[in-house]
Parts: sequence; structure tokens; C-alpha cells
Amino acid sequence: MINTCKKTDGQKYVGMGKLTYKTKLKQLLKEELGYQGKPKILDLLAEEIETITSECYVPVENVKLGQIKVLVPHVDDKPSWGQTMENTVLVPVTLTLIADEDREGYKSSEKSAIIIQRKLARIAKEAIDQKGVLTTLIAAELLGIKQATVTKYVEEYYKREQKIIPLRGIIHDIGRTTTHKRWILELYLKGYTENEIQRMTDHKISSIDRYIKRYVAISSIIEELKTIDTLKISKLLEITHSSAKEYTAIYLEYKGTGNILRLDYYSKINKETDNILKKNE
Repeated sequence: MINTCKKTDGQKYVGMGKLTYKTKLKQLLKEELGYQGKPKILDLLAEEIETITSECYVPVENVKLGQIKVLVPHVDDKPSWGQTMENTVLVPVTLTLIADEDREGYKSSEKSAIIIQRKLARIAKEAIDQKGVLTTLIAAELLGIKQATVTKYVEEYYKREQKIIPLRGIIHDIGRTTTHKRWILELYLKGYTENEIQRMTDHKISSIDRYIKRYVAISSIIEELKTIDTLKISKLLEITHSSAKEYTAIYLEYKGTGNILRLDYYSKINKETDNILKKNE
């Protein structure tokens, strides 16, 4: 059968507009993966894949020299028990692995460990600014060092600069990372406002507010119920037992001396927390 329909000049170019990445995706979904759904759903799937691709594979000209584009957990997706990376909300971020400050450090023969610590702090902050958060493992791979070295560098940087490197374990309050709630609560109990604490610690206002409210809640339970039963406190507030223990220890430290111990690592916190709780039993 001969097609006698004549196309207008405009119609001739309609097909050219279909030579796109989206069309190729739709073909893949239908022909290779056997998609049998409605055309509108197919369009939506193709558009979503196209969007994700454009986010993850940006044009070279959009990434500056010394930068890299990576996927990291979203800063607002605090992990739940047993949550895997496959079930975690991810966000693409652009990180600066090589900056002028690094070159200047090498030129002046600065210790490589200090340069890497500064680089670690920089890329962690860049991730936060783009709604992402670095894990110690991601940071280790990007910097070409061991995961244990990242943890060590976080501690050394904190001791030297009195600033926290905002990695995921710290921001989401998980893992054996440098504690920050003690520092924040110490400043709060010394009379600093939340905005002042935010400037001093580079921590999110929402997190600062959460730590303070939890401390106040635990203080109220201790004083009203006359108990330091941390298991009971954890159940009442629906928080982890280890978290209840640490807040309770902070309360007892401050009540007893007017000061809070600046403990840097979780193992030290556990030991000191247990000692404080035993003394007050």
C-alpha cells in the first residue's frame, strides 16, 4: 500500500525532535526490559531517569579544575536501624579536592597531615552546603587514606582548631565519631544563644535545638522523678540507651562541678560516662 499522505514542511521535522536521550530510554524500557505500562507512565519514567542522569553526569565544563562530582547521603536523611545505602536518599555534590590553599601548604612545606585535614574539613563543609553529608568511608576513598585515618584526622583537627568536621557520623549522631553534643551543651550552659553556638561550632540550628531540648527533657525527668535510671529515661524519651547515658552523665557532671568534660572519642565517653553514673548511684 502506497502512502499518499503528503507531509507539510513542519511535519517533516517532527521525527527529528524524537532523536533524543529520552526516546532511547523509552526504547530500552519497552524493548529490552519488557515494560508494558501506559505511555504516560513510560514518559514519566524516562524523564526521571533523564533528570537523575543530568544530575550525576554533568558536563565537564561545569566542573572546575580540581573538583569532583560524587553521590552522598542527603543531610536530612538520618539513618534508621538496619538502613542500607541502597535505601538512603542520595544527592550529587561537587567537592574541591585540590584548592589554592592546598598548593600553598605544599609550597611552604606544611605537614601533609595538616593539609589533608584542612582538605577534609573543606569537602565536608562543601557537602553540607549542597544538602549532602560525607561518610568517613567516602571521605577516605576521596582522599586516598584509610577510614581509621579519617577518624584520627577528625580528632586532631578538633584539638588543634576547636572546630568539628561535619561528617555523617557527627551530623546524624551515629557511629564512633567525635562527640559534639558535649561542646554544644557546654556552650549552652555557659549562656550562649543558639545563633552564637551555631557560629562557633558550624552546626545546624535544628541540631543544636534538638540537643538542648533533649538535655532539658532529661534534666526534668531526673529532677522530677528523682532517678538516673538511664534505661528508664531512654524508654520515656524513646531514645537509645547510650544517648540517655551520655546526657545523664553531662547533667551530673555540670551539676557536680559546673563544667562538662570535653571528651573527644566515644570510647572515652563510654568509660567516663559509666564512671560518673556509678558515683551517683
